[in-house]
Amino acid sequence: MQGKATIGGHPIHPMLVPLPIGFFVGALICDIILAFTHNPFWPQVSVVLLGFGIVGALLAALFGFVDYGTAPMSAEAKATATRHMALNLLAVVIFAVAFWLRLGDNVSTIGIILTVVGVVVLGISGYLGGHLAYHFGVGVEQSVAESSARLR
Repeated sequence: MQGKATIGGHPIHPMLVPLPIGFFVGALICDIILAFTHNPFWPQVSVVLLGFGIVGALLAALFGFVDYGTAPMSAEAKATATRHMALNLLAVVIFAVAFWLRLGDNVSTIGIILTVVGVVVLGISGYLGGHLAYHFGVGVEQSVAESSARLR
């Protein structure tokens, strides 16, 4: 059930998503460290990580859109993919607002709260993305899925 966005038979979207996830979670970790150290270095790093995360998320989304439009999916899988996509887009908007707020004030309380909310939304969306792959087999090459099913 693969879409057209592949390299050598491997889907590109799941190869790219660890980068923005790492950047966004890293931003949150920097904010947690800030709460304990009050060192001005950490909110600056957090803002940079948010910026890299947004760019990485948009790149991953590009390939996710291609897969969304080209991967054969059941109606149930498509509904899950739609929720996954909507939550990812919401997360990017949340992170973009946090980034914008924190450019002027890198310790903006609202910006930090939005970073936390964004990571929570991202976690829920990630669960749905995993469900697409592991339950519905989206992004899994058909011959591999059939071989795996025979081994069970």
